Amino acid sequence: MTRQTTDYSPSLYARLSAMGFRPLFLLAGLWSALAIGLWLSFWSGSLDGDTFLTPFWWHGHEMLFGFVGAAAAGFMFTAAPIWSKSPPLTGPPLMRVVVAWILGRLAIWAAPALPALLVALVDLSFWVLFLMASAPSLWHTGNRIHRIFPTLLGLVLVGNLLMHLEAVGWSDHTAHRGLFLGIDAIIFFLIVVGGHIMPMFTRETLNDGGDNLQFPLSPPLEIAGSVTMLAVLIGNFLAYQHAVTGGLYILAAAVQTIRFSRWHIFKTFANPMLWSLHIGFSWLILGLFLSGLARLTDWLEISTALHALTVGAMGFFTLGIMSRISLIHTGRPVRAEGSLTLAFFTLLAAATIRLFPELPLPGGAILISGSLWIISYVLFLRVFWFKLLQPRLDGEPG
Repeated sequence: MTRQTTDYSPSLYARLSAMGFRPLFLLAGLWSALAIGLWLSFWSGSLDGDTFLTPFWWHGHEMLFGFVGAAAAGFMFTAAPIWSKSPPLTGPPLMRVVVAWILGRLAIWAAPALPALLVALVDLSFWVLFLMASAPSLWHTGNRIHRIFPTLLGLVLVGNLLMHLEAVGWSDHTAHRGLFLGIDAIIFFLIVVGGHIMPMFTRETLNDGGDNLQFPLSPPLEIAGSVTMLAVLIGNFLAYQHAVTGGLYILAAAVQTIRFSRWHIFKTFANPMLWSLHIGFSWLILGLFLSGLARLTDWLEISTALHALTVGAMGFFTLGIMSRISLIHTGRPVRAEGSLTLAFFTLLAAATIRLFPELPLPGGAILISGSLWIISYVLFLRVFWFKLLQPRLDGEPG
């Protein structure tokens, strides 16, 4: 008697709901390209109409609380279970968070036609579910440093709330405080994440190649990095244009430069999966410095310095970390194929051009920078779309 076997292939839903990085990284990549395309249409005047607050606030809100929010959730839902040795969020609980994110984007887009309070509740629900799902495992990893992440994500939630309070009409002039609070909390998040993962990734990659690099941890330096960034966050919230806040930015940039100098950046240039993260941290330092300079002098606008932190630091960290996690957790080698390397260079061009908004480029520097950003994330989707929809190559769960 012959035993019949069936070739079991998990459904698309089963694959998408197997790990948080799969649906959330796909959505982050899609929304990154689409939202910037919509913003460029608003900016150029080819698209006109009501938006959440104003087109400027819509742009900032959707890139931070939408795009970065999806990427951060995908990262946390993947990393936190590893750190805490607990089961990952999967199945319907994960998909509820994903649906909340999607409904939030739809609500913000339809904000002019919906009650402002309803828009707020729908949009904020994603961040509430994200925190509820990630905080317990982050709190019990055995590493107290991880406990800062729920606090920082909570500050992002507060920033989003402040923007909605102005939209609802319950407060005045809180949208800019909310946006800056969210940005500063995410930069703080990247500072902590960078110190946690970049030395580890660099050590693993380069030491496997024969190097014997050391990454000595300096607790006083780590504390100084957190304290100075906390001072920036508070100063920016209370008086974002004040010269004292500018000085705090410069001090934070100096401390991060010292931290960064210990991570062997010049040995990473042969590996795009490494240098993309190091370039991202370089943009973070540059953005902190320029943000201080913009408040202490009239040499550049605060918005220009801000885009060094958003397009440069957030853009590179998001692209680099999403790429690395997507390769590792689909059972593939951590290697950048041609399209992904091109995406990194395209994003570098986008961030650099955005620093010079008055450059006499066809269509304007902002249009060129935004278009390059779109191309970089379309390339990300080209590389990872089917990888994130297919089962792991090694047959492992996830």
